[in-house]
Amino acid sequence: MSDTIIDTIIFILLVVSVGFGVIGIIGLLLFPDIRSRMYTAFRATTISIGAIIVSVIMYALFTFQSSGGDQYVSLVLHSLVLLCIVILANMVLYKTILDRTKAVGSCRIIPDQNKKNNTEK
Repeated sequence: MSDTIIDTIIFILLVVSVGFGVIGIIGLLLFPDIRSRMYTAFRATTISIGAIIVSVIMYALFTFQSSGGDQYVSLVLHSLVLLCIVILANMVLYKTILDRTKAVGSCRIIPDQNKKNNTEK
């Protein structure tokens, strides 16, 4: 492939990454409860970081193919390790927050018995 096509794909991936990062921030600011905030932030930032890492891997592979050099193979491997770490950390954080908010989210409002008796009279 030519340099222009690869650069365009990398640019699009980086723009998508910034877009999903902004969606994650807006979700954190707009949603009222912690579960929806967590879900939006988790999904949007995972997609954002994934797009950044894919663009880095594409850059490294194309540069390695063009000019050679072991540093680009190392960059690809480090990027893949980073992707695995981010995904695992997000999964653990998601599970932890979900477990801690179950008790808060499962509270039911018990109707006041006095109001019920007063409306029957």
